[in-house]
Amino acid sequence: MKRYYRVGELAKLYGVSPDLLRYYEEKGLLCPRRQENGYRAYRVQDVWRLNVIRDLRVLDVPVETIRRYLDSHSAATTRQLLQDELALLDGQIAHLQALRRTVQRRLDSCTRAFTLPLEQCFAQEFPARRCHSLARPYRTDAEMDPLIQELRRFDPEHLYVWGNDGIGSYLSVEGALAGRCQEYTGVFILHPGGESQLDAGTYLCLGYRGPNTRNAELVPRLLAEARARDLAPAGPLLEFLLADIHTSADDADHVTELQLRVAPAR
Repeated sequence: MKRYYRVGELAKLYGVSPDLLRYYEEKGLLCPRRQENGYRAYRVQDVWRLNVIRDLRVLDVPVETIRRYLDSHSAATTRQLLQDELALLDGQIAHLQALRRTVQRRLDSCTRAFTLPLEQCFAQEFPARRCHSLARPYRTDAEMDPLIQELRRFDPEHLYVWGNDGIGSYLSVEGALAGRCQEYTGVFILHPGGESQLDAGTYLCLGYRGPNTRNAELVPRLLAEARARDLAPAGPLLEFLLADIHTSADDADHVTELQLRVAPAR
């Protein structure tokens, strides 16, 4: 068995850089001896230490924690370290499972966006939906994005923008009735802990693909359908962005759903 390894040999054996081995030496994790020519010579003990270092760094164990362990290596400290490793792994597994659920929800929202019946009006009952909202008028998409980012402050770890089909805007019903179909009065993100809510009730819905300039065509169609069903606006006119610039750079891929809360006309 080889008794000593030079820095290049050990680096190649473990697939790491010589600079990383020198860094570990600087931090006191490895202690190579010096040969007469000044070259570092790593012993079998250093190889064992490097195995431990590599395994613990994969778990993001701090370098200082690893140094203390190596300096007081015993059966008791090994047992404690393994228990700590298990706790770290359990934490990482929980984090990855939560991340997987988030990615799955985002994938599901993309699937819903591209299976929504388009260009068809239909009525749907919704329960009260909690949301974070900002009652701040805007005109363009460029003005909307900073407002959505501002809403994320309520829960920055979980309120994602990309793949979130609970993002939308309030449209002025009065403006829509007067032909102003892109008169935005605020933004919202659905969230169970929201300080606001979208009221429960019957909503007349209409989905479409393409840029939101199509509101000029489709908002009047939605209002006309309400009249044809002897219904009248009874609440907000909502514009949900089911697939937008965060999903595709091509606005032909964008999917929007209009939702108008209605009640029987008097």
